[in-house]
Amino acid sequence: MIIWVHILIYRYMRKAFIYCRVSTDKQETERQINDLKRYCLNNEFEIVGVLEEEISATKSIKAREHIIDEVKKSKAEFFIAQDISRFSRNVKVGLELKDKLHSIGVSLVFTETGLHSLNVDKTENDMARMVFTMLMSVYEMENSTKISQIKNGLKNARIKGVVLGRPIGSNENLLIKYKNVVKELNNGISIRRTAKLCSVAPSLVQRVKKQMISSI
Repeated sequence: MIIWVHILIYRYMRKAFIYCRVSTDKQETERQINDLKRYCLNNEFEIVGVLEEEISATKSIKAREHIIDEVKKSKAEFFIAQDISRFSRNVKVGLELKDKLHSIGVSLVFTETGLHSLNVDKTENDMARMVFTMLMSVYEMENSTKISQIKNGLKNARIKGVVLGRPIGSNENLLIKYKNVVKELNNGISIRRTAKLCSVAPSLVQRVKKQMISSI
């Protein structure tokens, strides 16, 4: 008599928090998010948290710490973003954020390089640390060069008598452009919470609120 024993093997799905950042509201996050979701599906990650935000990658650690709070709440084991430049363009801030994520056992994964910042035993991956620091240094230098070029361009324009800024009397109607932000503020939601819910920078929410007050 032959007895067939069927053993079901359940694969452990690694819990992932996916992060998508843009520096201006004109940049789209949809493609980034779709690419990250596809990566998770193909690499057997279970998505337990998603954060989309509009914020400069050069902001201080204080302006970026909410990321750690969101990852903690999700109980993720991996923090996944497309590229290191999406994570930070400031070496000091980027390393501090990385270390804070490591302290709660979360490994960073950037899909463009495929490197994991932590090894399987949760020790730091030396190769990933070297690549991480090197690329962030490049992005920081790139950003500094860009800022310098912009400043020089503005200076030259002033010398030539070019009038900079918006035409006098012009005023963008943020209340129409950001109706979702207006809705949350009208519901009594705080500026920081509204920024998270609407995936925009807190400074933008403040501008919307200021325009709401002035229109009353």
